[in-house]
Amino acid sequence: MNNLSKHNKKYTAILLFIFSISQLLLPVILSAQTGGTNNDTIPLYSGDTIRKSIYSQQKKNRNCVYDFVWGKHYRELYTIPVSVGSSTLNSLFGTLEVTGQAPEFHGLYMVDKRGRNYLVKPLSGSSSFLQSEFFQEMYNKNDFKDTYLDSFIGDAYTIVNPYTFIASDYMAKVLDLNSNNPRLYYIARNATSDTIIDGTEIQDKLVSIMNVPDLAIRKDIISTGDLLKKLQDDKSHVVDQDLYIRERLFDMLIGDWNKTPENWNWQRSVADNKIVYKPIVIDRSHAFMKVDGLLTGQMLSVLSLGFISDYKDHISNLKKFNKLGFTLDVALTAQSGRKDWLRQAQYLKNILTDSVVDYAFARLPKEIHCEEINKIRQKLKKRRDNLNVIAMEYYKELQFNPVITGTNNNDKFIINKFHRDSIQVDIYNRNTGKLVFRHRYTKRNSKEIWLYGLTGDDNFEVKGDKRNKIPLYVLGGKGDNRYSMQPESKIKILGYKSQKQALDSVKDAKVVITDNDKIHDYDYEKTRYNSISFSPWGVYDSDWGLSLGSFVTYTRYGLKRSPFSYQHRIGYNYLKGFMYKGIFPMYDDRKSIYLDAFVGSPTNFSNFFGFGNNTDGFKDEKKVYNRVKVGQYSLTPSFHYTLEKDHQLILSTSFEIFKVKEVDGRYINEYYNNDYSIFDTRYFADLSVSYEMDKKVSDIIPTFTGSLTAGWKMNILHPERNFPYAELDMALNVKLTDRITWATNLKGKAIFNDKYEFYQSASTELRGYRDSRFIGRQSYYQYSDLRIDMGKIKNPFTPLKYGLFAGFDFGRVWYPHESSKKWHASYGGGAWVTIINKITTKYSWFGSGDDFRFMFGLGMGF
Repeated sequence: MNNLSKHNKKYTAILLFIFSISQLLLPVILSAQTGGTNNDTIPLYSGDTIRKSIYSQQKKNRNCVYDFVWGKHYRELYTIPVSVGSSTLNSLFGTLEVTGQAPEFHGLYMVDKRGRNYLVKPLSGSSSFLQSEFFQEMYNKNDFKDTYLDSFIGDAYTIVNPYTFIASDYMAKVLDLNSNNPRLYYIARNATSDTIIDGTEIQDKLVSIMNVPDLAIRKDIISTGDLLKKLQDDKSHVVDQDLYIRERLFDMLIGDWNKTPENWNWQRSVADNKIVYKPIVIDRSHAFMKVDGLLTGQMLSVLSLGFISDYKDHISNLKKFNKLGFTLDVALTAQSGRKDWLRQAQYLKNILTDSVVDYAFARLPKEIHCEEINKIRQKLKKRRDNLNVIAMEYYKELQFNPVITGTNNNDKFIINKFHRDSIQVDIYNRNTGKLVFRHRYTKRNSKEIWLYGLTGDDNFEVKGDKRNKIPLYVLGGKGDNRYSMQPESKIKILGYKSQKQALDSVKDAKVVITDNDKIHDYDYEKTRYNSISFSPWGVYDSDWGLSLGSFVTYTRYGLKRSPFSYQHRIGYNYLKGFMYKGIFPMYDDRKSIYLDAFVGSPTNFSNFFGFGNNTDGFKDEKKVYNRVKVGQYSLTPSFHYTLEKDHQLILSTSFEIFKVKEVDGRYINEYYNNDYSIFDTRYFADLSVSYEMDKKVSDIIPTFTGSLTAGWKMNILHPERNFPYAELDMALNVKLTDRITWATNLKGKAIFNDKYEFYQSASTELRGYRDSRFIGRQSYYQYSDLRIDMGKIKNPFTPLKYGLFAGFDFGRVWYPHESSKKWHASYGGGAWVTIINKITTKYSWFGSGDDFRFMFGLGMGF
């Protein structure tokens, strides 16, 4: 799934969580929360029945500001005691034994003496939050224990309705879908240890217990992974389309978004000489979500859970809501048509009458029959009445990028083009001649079709109206394939290098030769989609001042992924200007085209202290005295070629425009002494070649990077002013102990004549000096840090990790018109603090022979 960018919205995350902490403290400051003991959490026994709430009454109350910002969710339902049966794991159903953990459901798999299997999971908390990649990196239960942020996360779980899965299961049973027969119990404490992976315990909690099949015993039931393999082996293996579509429409009806592959099993049966697999849903507890509050939706987006939305009488974005199940839907409903979806939608409407819905919700514990439950019931009825529209809209989403597969046997594919706007794909078994697949696609709904032949020896034939322009990608696989194309067909064939000779004879289609298995291999999770991310950032530097900006990244994930089809990244920094980077990978996963552009802002500047290694630092002048406003524009296309793992060759060219702006009272005016040509607009062309390396040498040297660049730059209006140059950049980290690291970075630049401008010079960037403090024809400088991971700071707010570092820099420049043996040095150190295991703030102070320089940064990692 998507994915795409692991560091999306990182700064939004820290702002949201810091704000959440402040809101968690507010009840304490205002004494708004209820104190005292948690008497309401003590089970009240009456025979084998008790009254017990999921959370204590104390957790019900939040101040009005917190409720406005983060919402009330279903917090009240979690604090209402309900009457349930009581048991222990040793006595429940004649003694249950743990057979495995179910981290995806936050529960345990158990078996009774008769061999019947159950899933037992607590009603407090939904593991779906913990499945977010961002959250797994950020959240460690032990680190967060007893902090205000842990309390906030626990409250966020209450967007899940803890009891409506009972109503959902009953409605599923009425619809002739599988029922897990869920029951509520209170599990009393005993000596049995049943700690789940993240530390949550089942004992002394309200739990749901539901029947689940044992895949080890039930040979007629298989997992989703095994099902997909069966479908590729032979087209006689099929999914029960009616039942699967009915299940998915039911999910949309009740708002159950959690349809990952692990939430399905498949029961095998035989009908009409076919092996049919009926869907079995394991869990229906993620329905009827309540996402209220000003920032809760934003928080879910930060955690990559933006598809979780408030349950309403309509679905605002069907594809977004179905994010976890969409690619499986594409794979399993390839043969379904519009009529199939409409028929099942009507079936749900006919069966789920008002009386059936009312009875389903009447099965919930009587203590929670309230206005909240009535609202859910009414919304469900309105959504049911609109189910035909939902079915049609989602069917169109599935048809946008159809993915069709043959089998691992020998198949024949016939692509019939009808007029300009439709294509019919037929698949026959080459051995028997039997039609095993047929579907028609229209240009209005299908923008791109992917056809996988898989591993057999396949025949592909295209015929019909050549004016048809629906894009079709054919991936024949590694077999001995044959192609009969139609002239001017808009078809692209992707083959292996070993097939090049055979594919050279195919004249009426565009042929792409690549051995990139990422493209050829069928993966049901691979479909075409786009992603957009927004990343604000900020830095304060005592030389630059405050620098704020943001990046917006648009990424297309299509058939070609290295790791994406293409990407556009636009950034703005109000001190510097606009930046653009486009990345366009090729099919072989080794070559890419990059396009970089820069448009300087009116505030863009460069420092100028003169040329040489002994220039004055002008410490008695204001900083603006040495600043030069520079209008800057550039366009840089480049070609990146991966030589082998960790090694890359880059060829680039650029067109650049520089315009130095004349401002009274600046040092540059005095230096050039009325030579106004420095203020003329300059146009440059540049050609360069670079070699880059980025690798892990050993456990002791986990990071080693290096680059070597050689180039030539020319003034376009004055061609005699041109110069060759070379640049070197090397860095490595040495791990001395588990907590101590030595890091160093050395850089050098050489220009081989004097025909360059000051803003093109070689310079030293020592951390205790201002930027461009020393410039000349050649430069060399080196940073070195000793970094110490100091561990964790225990506090009641949120987990913090911190470290210290000490640094030393040295370097110099060489300039033909002076004689200098001086080396400049800067020294200092700083600290970094990592918040919620994800966001790092860095503080540094470095001194030098001029003054000192302070910097504060906010970012990912160090």
